[in-house]
Amino acid sequence: MKKTLRSLVLNQEDTVAVLLEKGARGDTVTIGEQQIELLEDIDFAHKVLIKDSEKNAPVIKYGVEIGYMLADTPRGSWIHGHNMGCDRGKISRESVQ
Repeated sequence: MKKTLRSLVLNQEDTVAVLLEKGARGDTVTIGEQQIELLEDIDFAHKVLIKDSEKNAPVIKYGVEIGYMLADTPRGSWIHGHNMGCDRGKISRESVQ
């Protein structure tokens, strides 16, 4: 049985919502007036894309850029390390001596 899931979006600029319960493909989240259907199963506390995004587009969570898309990705997709890049915490080669 498909259901509408609870999710968390804190900023109108966010491109992802955080699921507050486990979701199955076909379940939906409601963001404002918009119904977004999950394209795959997504675990509790994981991110779902709420806006279609192109490769290299920023991923914004809680109003903060947390990474960038590795490929064109439709809304409703699970967002994690397989499709989102992140340079936070990485040491650039130039800074290593």
